[in-house]
Amino acid sequence: MTRRFSPWPSADPMLREMQNVQQVRGEAKRRWFFCHDIDLVVWEEADGAICGFQLAYDKHRDEHSFSWDKERGFSHYVVDDGEPMAGVNDTPFLYADGPFKRDRVLDLFLAMSSEVPADIVAFVEARLREFNGPLLP
Repeated sequence: MTRRFSPWPSADPMLREMQNVQQVRGEAKRRWFFCHDIDLVVWEEADGAICGFQLAYDKHRDEHSFSWDKERGFSHYVVDDGEPMAGVNDTPFLYADGPFKRDRVLDLFLAMSSEVPADIVAFVEARLREFNGPLLP
């Protein structure tokens, strides 16, 4: 049996790298990996070193975002999608959130990252494991 993937990334359970990601002048190179439940945005310096990432999870329920930046360290946010009612698409906002469900998010990330380059997976996994803020089981 051959596994067939939809051309639409949201139908695929694995993180896939998006092509032609918009770059911001003066910022590190941005790479975006997307799937139905999680997104990973990675920023890379000119030499390829990772200088930050943002992992969005539970995108269709109670969306949260976990970030790491080499200058600022860790942050954990709840995402307000900016849509107070159906049909209104306002700007999402990030609000500081409490304890992080690290083990569940780490398991989810690892299960969905087989198509992400191994060095990026290892880096994100290491940062998630070293997070020492408040955790939820």
